[in-house]
Amino acid sequence: MKSTWTKVLLLSLLLIAILAPFAGLAPLMLIVLVAGVCSIVGSIVQVLIFGETQDDQANTQKRKS
Repeated sequence: MKSTWTKVLLLSLLLIAILAPFAGLAPLMLIVLVAGVCSIVGSIVQVLIFGETQDDQANTQKRKS
């Protein structure tokens, strides 16, 4: 869950950076934005389908060993 919140925070910071008046890097920032959105959507879909995140899986494996 912590990782998901971190991704959301980073995505919001990316949005702020894109909307900033520095237009020289706008195409690159759009590519980074698309990658961030795909990452967050992938995390949400993973939680909806499998019911646990990669962090949960790592914690479960640590407890077993």
